[in-house]
Amino acid sequence: MKTNLIITASDKKYGDFLIEHWFASLRANTNLEHIDVAVLDYGLSVAQRFYLQSNGVIVRSCERDGHVTSIRYRDMKLLLQEHPEYQQVMLCDSGDIIFQADINILFSEHTDQFRAVCEDYKPLVSIFISNDFFDPEDKDRLLECFIKNPMINGGMVIGPRQKMIDLSEIVNITIKDKSRFGPDQVVLNGYLYDKGFYRLDSIYNYVIATAREGIEIKKGMFYTGAGRLIAVVHNAGNVGTFRPIEHFGYGPSYNILKGDVYRTLKTFYESTEGLFKTQELFIDSQRKFKMTFRKFLKDMGIRVHH
Repeated sequence: MKTNLIITASDKKYGDFLIEHWFASLRANTNLEHIDVAVLDYGLSVAQRFYLQSNGVIVRSCERDGHVTSIRYRDMKLLLQEHPEYQQVMLCDSGDIIFQADINILFSEHTDQFRAVCEDYKPLVSIFISNDFFDPEDKDRLLECFIKNPMINGGMVIGPRQKMIDLSEIVNITIKDKSRFGPDQVVLNGYLYDKGFYRLDSIYNYVIATAREGIEIKKGMFYTGAGRLIAVVHNAGNVGTFRPIEHFGYGPSYNILKGDVYRTLKTFYESTEGLFKTQELFIDSQRKFKMTFRKFLKDMGIRVHH
């Protein structure tokens, strides 16, 4: 019986990439002796579903009643509740990730904690911290967390089964509107910073656009600018136009760096670092002012309401 599980999600649009690149690269580079693979199915074709099941993948049909990045947490929870045999669980994107090295080590170290990668530069995910998605008290708490901390990338997170169930429940409860891209990343950050996590080396979820170490491509293979082989390559971006790699995939005939897009993204993210530092200072000054004001009122004998 396998004790580890990788969960991803897909539909017909991304199903071919899932099979030909995501799954093909995973199987070619990782020993799956102790790892099962499950796909949350939000509209795969009959042929895609048949191929996956024929190759030992668990395919679970799910209702697509929201954006996949958010509702996958609900369906992951349901799957894990039915399978207590799994000890360690990875939730992973599938439409923009390939594997280039064995990732078994991620399932065997720091197994009592969440494990995830933080991005070097912080994308403007804070635009998703709004009243549309969150109640006011949650919004304020999540905004402060986002501004003060390096951003955890939600494209791959690993943890003990029960902790992944708990994370799923928090995502489901906290996000009011699950119909749009974005808010799941915000909740993930808030929850992991609150509960604690082990920060993985960036090569285990290397977000090309925000990695300070840079990128080099040789015969379709990805390396950091310092020459390290990248285990998990993440060509992230909600809009395909802004993803830095063209013809992304697994094999020597794939992966062309879009130089103009890449340089523009790097310049943009570098320029916004100062913005987040300014926001952090502003939040700290607000907190200190509130504490000082409350003390003043208390000293004056005025009752303070929290």
